[in-house]
Amino acid sequence: MVADQPYTQLRYLLEIDGLTMAGFSRCSLPTASTSVIEYREGNGPPTPRKLPGLNEYGPLVLETGVTDQSLELSEWRADVEHGDMEAARRPAAVTLLDAMAFPAARWEFRRAWPSQYDAPRLDATRSDVAIERLVVVHEGFGRVEVESGDDDEDDEADSEQPKPTIPRPEFPIGGGGMQGIEESVRTEQLSADDDPEET
Repeated sequence: MVADQPYTQLRYLLEIDGLTMAGFSRCSLPTASTSVIEYREGNGPPTPRKLPGLNEYGPLVLETGVTDQSLELSEWRADVEHGDMEAARRPAAVTLLDAMAFPAARWEFRRAWPSQYDAPRLDATRSDVAIERLVVVHEGFGRVEVESGDDDEDDEADSEQPKPTIPRPEFPIGGGGMQGIEESVRTEQLSADDDPEET
């Protein structure tokens, strides 16, 4: 691996607390800016001072193909429409993967909720994939350090090479658990044979 080599943008994971979806065809990360307040006193130089105002954060824009699983997105939006903001506000994160599919860079979002949902445009003359679009607002985000996940010295088999965190079809959040965010998906699908024996 070449040091300081820029990462490509084509592989990434999205983690939303309470949603099992991780695959999106497009993910537009927001901007972060601070408004500028100009101030000048009458006896000061003829140049206004620049004071910091409110921090402003743009929305996270997500696009994904319509599937049975993507129904969770419109249900998340329904929480907002029904006024249940306690359920709608959730932590979220976007993790960029390197060429070997290991976490490389990560951005975390606070109290995110979907402010807009766009249903796909349908056209019988085209064969494009039907795309849903979700605009997610939040109360701040920032890039955080990515944990390597290779601190398990007791595991000799995995000591030489860490396990990749690629999402699996049955559990599309990514292996190893989420960093800095509450674990959003728990294994609830216990078969009858796996149920604890009653005593």
